Amino acid sequence: MSNCQDELTSVDLASANPANIVLSSAQTTSSVSLYPFILHAQSTGLNLEDPTFLPRVLRPLDSKDVVKTNDELSDDDISAGSSSGNWVGGCIESQEDDDEIIIHVRFSALVRIKSILIGTGGGQHPSSPRQIKMWANRPTLVSFSDVDSVREDQSFELLEATDGSRGAVEYPVRVARFANVTCVDLYFGDTRGGSQSRLFYLGFMGESRELKKEPGEPMTVGAENAVQKQIDGVREEKRGAHTVK
Repeated sequence: MSNCQDELTSVDLASANPANIVLSSAQTTSSVSLYPFILHAQSTGLNLEDPTFLPRVLRPLDSKDVVKTNDELSDDDISAGSSSGNWVGGCIESQEDDDEIIIHVRFSALVRIKSILIGTGGGQHPSSPRQIKMWANRPTLVSFSDVDSVREDQSFELLEATDGSRGAVEYPVRVARFANVTCVDLYFGDTRGGSQSRLFYLGFMGESRELKKEPGEPMTVGAENAVQKQIDGVREEKRGAHTVK
């Protein structure tokens, strides 16, 4: 029998008292940033205006509150990010006249995701998406045709800042659904009136789960090979499917 408490998040608990829900920049807990475990070369974005910009939002935790468009990055920022892979700012945008984005993130180790950090620049801009859906460990890459037909592990509405803050916001996820994760698919859409979606930051907090096996026994993690083959050969109904290199 499943423990109902495993399905609770701090958002669920706070809902009993609306005064407890405060929109602010992400406040880290005892969890650690899962950025070091992200496999950028095996992460991909669908329907992105420039898919190679995905690493600009999958950034280290210390840049979670940086809100810079790609045009606002300095030459030094671009040079440092291109050479090291550690970007200090930037954003991703959907294709023009289409506000839907799907992001596939793969991890180098089994992880437990406790919360997700999402930066939309405060949530009030017309390009700020309002909706997110999440799937963990899907055997095949989620496509746009799956968004309404494949049940997500969690979905919620992205918050809108009322105090002028623009940094990333931390959203707890359901513990039982994201306890042993090798990859996660995220859908963003339903902007606040704009024809394109824009994200400035995407990060994950949690902990790594050491993979264990008996001596001499091969180790298999999820459906990594199947998903990777689909990423390599996917023919998406929308333009912009691309694996970040």
